[in-house]
Amino acid sequence: MPIPFPGMNPYLEHPDLWPSFHQKMIAALASRLEQQLSPHYQVRLRERYYRVSGEDSLVVGSPGLDWGLNTTAPRLESPNIHLAPSLAAPETSACVRRKRPIPVLIPVPQKIYETYLEIVTTTGDIVTVIEALSPKKKRPGRGRTAYERQRETIFGSSIHFVEIDLLRGWEPLSIYGPDEAGDYRILVSRSEQRPRAELYTWTVTEPIPPIVLPLLGSDGLPLCLKAVVDQACDRTDLLVNYQQAPLPPLRHQENIWLEDFLQQVGMRPCAS
Repeated sequence: MPIPFPGMNPYLEHPDLWPSFHQKMIAALASRLEQQLSPHYQVRLRERYYRVSGEDSLVVGSPGLDWGLNTTAPRLESPNIHLAPSLAAPETSACVRRKRPIPVLIPVPQKIYETYLEIVTTTGDIVTVIEALSPKKKRPGRGRTAYERQRETIFGSSIHFVEIDLLRGWEPLSIYGPDEAGDYRILVSRSEQRPRAELYTWTVTEPIPPIVLPLLGSDGLPLCLKAVVDQACDRTDLLVNYQQAPLPPLRHQENIWLEDFLQQVGMRPCAS
């Protein structure tokens, strides 16, 4: 069983844990929607992809990849090659003493896949698109640019849109309105109400608010995202080291709250 955080477990945002949790959350959300939706609707798991290179390809590198390049590689030797003394260039000894090559990274193009959900009618018409943000969609770079274009296309259509942001890092996606403080956000945009939309925000110390997914007409489906998050982190939670601070780091007051909470649930020793 996962630790009963009131809302989001901030440890799951670690780059080594997030990709697995993100995929499990989307799958858990699709499964829950399939159970709750009426026979008039279906859920489709969709995928889009784009290519990145240069700095973007390094930013979205595989989790767990060791970027600590080995700078102590042994010097290459050629035991079977000998220079006759009369043919040896005067600079030979100086060349041997040259600095070793510097390990670097090169911009290898990568194909990035992004998954999202669609609620469709039995005839295949798209009713609602549900996006769960990943670092690739939120970091500055080609991934965010591609996602923003997709987002704008939906805003100009008759399709409802729900955007779930469970990442504390990086700037939130663009909206216009009061600057609401919060670590996490859910945007619910009904097509017939645009440009107006509903924004839910909460901090790491607060519960995830329930929302209603927009469907056809006045239809709506209540959704408890907390249950989806708990289902997704059921096994991922076992990999967390709760003796360390979460990444990205919390603010000072939230760190105090986290220390007390983890002591209460028995995941950290109480101060003597």
